[in-house]
Amino acid sequence: MFKSSFNDINLFDTLPVPNQMQQILYQNYKEDKGSFKNTLKNKEVQKAVSLHPVKDPLYQYRIYNYLQAGKVMAVHQRQVGLHRDLVAMTDLLQDARYLPGDDYGLGLQPSLTKFRPLSGREVIPWEFISRSIYSHKNSNPRRGIDDSLKSALDELVNQVLMKVNKNAHVRGRTIDFKEIQYGYRRLDPLHGPDYVLDLLLTYRKYRDRKVAMNVRRHAYLQQVFLPAEMREDDLHVPQGLEKIPQQPSGQSDERADSRSVVGPIKSWLNIFYGQDSNLRNSLADTTRPNEHIDIVMPLMGRFKIFQRFMDNFEKVVLKPKSPARLVLVLYKSREDAEAHQFTLDLVSYYRETYGQQCIEIVNTDSEFSRGPALQLGAERCSPEALLFFLDVDIIFTPASLQRVRLNTRKGQQVYFPIVFSQYDPKPVCRPGKPSCQCQVGPGGQGSECVLVSDDVGEDSGYWRLFGFGIAALYRSDYNKVGGFDLSIRGWGKEDVDLYTKFIEYEYSIFRAVDPGMTHIFHAIQCSSNLEEAQMVMCVNSKAMSYASTRLLANSIYSNPEIHRRLEMHYLNRGS
Repeated sequence: MFKSSFNDINLFDTLPVPNQMQQILYQNYKEDKGSFKNTLKNKEVQKAVSLHPVKDPLYQYRIYNYLQAGKVMAVHQRQVGLHRDLVAMTDLLQDARYLPGDDYGLGLQPSLTKFRPLSGREVIPWEFISRSIYSHKNSNPRRGIDDSLKSALDELVNQVLMKVNKNAHVRGRTIDFKEIQYGYRRLDPLHGPDYVLDLLLTYRKYRDRKVAMNVRRHAYLQQVFLPAEMREDDLHVPQGLEKIPQQPSGQSDERADSRSVVGPIKSWLNIFYGQDSNLRNSLADTTRPNEHIDIVMPLMGRFKIFQRFMDNFEKVVLKPKSPARLVLVLYKSREDAEAHQFTLDLVSYYRETYGQQCIEIVNTDSEFSRGPALQLGAERCSPEALLFFLDVDIIFTPASLQRVRLNTRKGQQVYFPIVFSQYDPKPVCRPGKPSCQCQVGPGGQGSECVLVSDDVGEDSGYWRLFGFGIAALYRSDYNKVGGFDLSIRGWGKEDVDLYTKFIEYEYSIFRAVDPGMTHIFHAIQCSSNLEEAQMVMCVNSKAMSYASTRLLANSIYSNPEIHRRLEMHYLNRGS
């Protein structure tokens, strides 16, 4: 596959064949099957005029797309350079007549201080990169480096090496990349991402006295956001929408042109905001608004919590007659024997009121375990049923059920929503706080507060990024991957195992926050019988649910006793 035109090849027709020509006509020996599936970004590929072999036709497009992207990047770099020259000359001449306002920010010279914060809250924090990435943005501060960041770092390193090796044959030395020791990254929303990378390089000198040594260098890199670009296309009114009425005779051409543009824009805005009835009808089959959902939920005891769940279930599903039912896997609680009978009575009331098919009970006398419980519930559903695994602590909205239908695809995609988990209301709530509902206790003694379920504020809770227990999938897909590991007993770990199975079977995982799902706080009890991994997960979840970092920090700052102890500590050290 040729990268360049024949005119470009003629430039190299005088080069010695054994040396330079084998680099120009590059043969890929690093991959058995060729096609440059893993070596496309190697430095040898950058120097070559033709690439061999390309045995997979699909990868011809990939190579072409990569090379075209490189040309686009070069044009963008040239564009940024021209903007910088324009700004520099404008500052030199003290004349800004020929400099559009939007161009000044683009033409600034590379600097880590382009954005100057006016307060502490405006400071943009950095993320630390090593073997993992350490970030303040997630509840889990350390996580693996994702593919998008790996690709960005590879591209940055390639650009750095191409720049430092640009005149390597003149200088008589080359510099090769070995690894990134560590680095920092941040995103300036006005200008672009910044990087500070500690690079381990190999310095090779091949003139006079040959030298090869490892060196470390710091690279300060900045990618620049280009201005927004707009492409005008022929106006096209989506099929099914009403045509724009013709303008009355005698109306000015200017107003007619304005109406001809404004009409389609209004129609498209209606589509964007979901206010177009024609579009809703045309998308009915795509979004599957009437597809039946089997909500599978295990339960043991906790009658008051179940009452709250059923109040929400009645409001969201039963009264509006939404196509869904509840499959309740019911365990008998030894500690609270009455709760089992109360639950049966409550279910009987709803079945008599809304029909026998709205709730199905699966009774079991075995020891409670979430994985086997959901397995029992799934077996009571049809082979092609859409399953929604849920917990009794979850409050959901009609929009959440619609997202369950929208974000699952039989044989292709499963949905693992990220739910909002409330903090313990005791340290968070106080009378008069808008996000809390407080009731005065008997005799006016004390008050009991709960957090409002639709408040997703920073002090009210956190997004449970590490939880995979809430899931929507088809039973056929569930059976295909092998379902839950029924050997896992007790709290946690069974959901992570199922999540991993879907990844191994190459299903598309749709993972996103769902603002309509809220995990209502409840006290977490970690049994001493849990395995070590389960105990760690349980304790971590319990700690995360206490309060926000900001609230805990404010508690420390407002405690004079802690400050006094700190002062005494420093005084003792000084003496």
